[in-house]
Amino acid sequence: MKKTIFMCLLFLLSTGITSGQTTTTNTTTKQTPSIDGTYQIQMINTRNKPNIPGNLNQLVLENRDATQVKYISLGTEVRLKILPLSEINKPDFKPLTMITHVPN
Repeated sequence: MKKTIFMCLLFLLSTGITSGQTTTTNTTTKQTPSIDGTYQIQMINTRNKPNIPGNLNQLVLENRDATQVKYISLGTEVRLKILPLSEINKPDFKPLTMITHVPN
């Protein structure tokens, strides 16, 4: 009897966790357009780990220009490089690496 109850609970928990993860993933995918490779976090004269803001996607989308590369300061040692739409839409567009280290 205990084994049956344990198996039922295990089944219910695994089903609930799986469906919850699927819902979250689908919701996130629908809400956030893919911007990977269209921006870059640049570390200036440091090898420290960057503090990435939670609203990074929003920052990128709000500051993207049609023709000009934009640089947004995220602190004294970190800046955000945002490629323009004209660059992203080129047929030979090469995505940027997410984080790079640059000299001053």
